[in-house]
Amino acid sequence: MAIASLKDLYFDELGDLYDAETQMIRLLPRLAEAARAPELREALKKHCDESRLHLERLELIFTHWGERRGAKSCAGLAGIVQEADERLNQEATDDARDASIIGAAQRIEHYEMAAYGCARTYARRLNRLDEARLLQETLDEEGRTDHRLSEIAEAHINDDARMESDFAEPSGRLRFVRANDTADANSAGAKLPVRNEQDDDLGTLDGVLVDTTERDRPRYAVVNGGGFFSQRRYLLPIDRIRLDAGARVLRVPLGKDVAERYPAFDADEFGRLNERDQRAYETRLLDMFPRGENIRSTGPGPEGEPEWWMTGAWVTVPPERADRLSDEARTFANEFAPRREEMVAREDAEARVRRLENERVRSPRGDKMRDPRASGD
Repeated sequence: MAIASLKDLYFDELGDLYDAETQMIRLLPRLAEAARAPELREALKKHCDESRLHLERLELIFTHWGERRGAKSCAGLAGIVQEADERLNQEATDDARDASIIGAAQRIEHYEMAAYGCARTYARRLNRLDEARLLQETLDEEGRTDHRLSEIAEAHINDDARMESDFAEPSGRLRFVRANDTADANSAGAKLPVRNEQDDDLGTLDGVLVDTTERDRPRYAVVNGGGFFSQRRYLLPIDRIRLDAGARVLRVPLGKDVAERYPAFDADEFGRLNERDQRAYETRLLDMFPRGENIRSTGPGPEGEPEWWMTGAWVTVPPERADRLSDEARTFANEFAPRREEMVAREDAEARVRRLENERVRSPRGDKMRDPRASGD
């Protein structure tokens, strides 16, 4: 097609955009199917529906002119689509693939935004103000989609992709650690009651969701609401909980009505989740409890590991970690966490044995040195 006027250039641009939108409608469902993050899939599906509306607007403009739409192939977008297909076929972790999908979709958005901006300007110069308004509506929708994709990438996808380092068989990051079901109710190993500051019964500690990528760092407590919640189990972020060792309960600064609205948890359903669904579940939890807020140091234990987590009978506290517990918490610990005086006595005994051994080695008689405790001359 020869370009002899601004009108010719305008129609050439519209034909290019029509083919671009057609290619988009074919590509977006493939991108949505390959995406792992639920919010990314939703954004891509929504924009696919918008692309169909964009095609209708272009057809309406051609109708206004009373001319048929000429056949034209958009080579520029075809190249971007080919790159997107190559990315989808590459071996990648789920998070890295989501990041690449966002990158491919934004390249397309930027291409179309530039083309729609030109077409709108041509329409205005040709005094086709109704057409310019339609093109501006499409341009605004392309811009909103681009902005939404940036929000999704910056929220967590780019950071999650950065943390993936290999192609090992993927698994969910969270693992459920169940509390002791067999402990006597009067023993230190019984499930811990959970109460608020007003001493209302909120249930018992049923277990903990730990982050396997951070050395099983606890992130969410699983609380069995008991009769008050009709056996409803729900999640609480670890940093909302403190140990009241004197009362032998866990304290939560929540009212009953607020706690009841926290997300429910079913251990059996959680155990049946496949890798993709579990990661989606974890994403929803991060939306409710941002990572920077749902974990922090709450005692002398390692950073982010609350002291009460180290003192339950369902968590073995080995001697090398037991010295991190306070005296108050030590009274709440299990049999694997010896008391401080016991540890001191044991260390003194070990030190005496080492001292005697050193004296024996330094003696001129070496291993022939007689034990002074032995009977004889």
